[in-house]
Amino acid sequence: MRQDQFLNRIIPLQPRLQLVAERLLGSAQAAEDAVQDVVMDLWQRRKELERVASVEAYAMQALKFHCVSELRRRRPTVDIESLPDMTDDDARREAALTEERAKQLDTMLERLPEVQRRAVQMRYIDCLSHEEMQRRLGLSSSNVYTILSRAVSALKSMSHGR
Repeated sequence: MRQDQFLNRIIPLQPRLQLVAERLLGSAQAAEDAVQDVVMDLWQRRKELERVASVEAYAMQALKFHCVSELRRRRPTVDIESLPDMTDDDARREAALTEERAKQLDTMLERLPEVQRRAVQMRYIDCLSHEEMQRRLGLSSSNVYTILSRAVSALKSMSHGR
């Protein structure tokens, strides 16, 4: 990939990459650094990009991998000796509770109208921007915000048993 092709295909992706990185890392500065690192890495791999079907998807995936690595690197370590002993029963109860919560969330998502369910998945699972959601759902910006707001409100109501 030549320099002009790279500039035309990768640089316009930076705002979207920045949004995703901010959401994953929780900091605008850390997101900016991550995007810059990924763009530099893509530049070094520019010859490989010619064979990639979707440069946008490739860049997004590279960014997500970079952010996960960054979060793992940041994660504080705890001396295992300082942790209280957890019995096998405690671990089983914790795992069962986590599984139960996941099932409850799945059940609540199934109760949402189709467009709300799709919007929640796009936003919170696929980490898509509002602009991308607008394009995929074929809706205006205000409609996307309204649908997401109603979906989150409905999920909150369901979780409180209302």
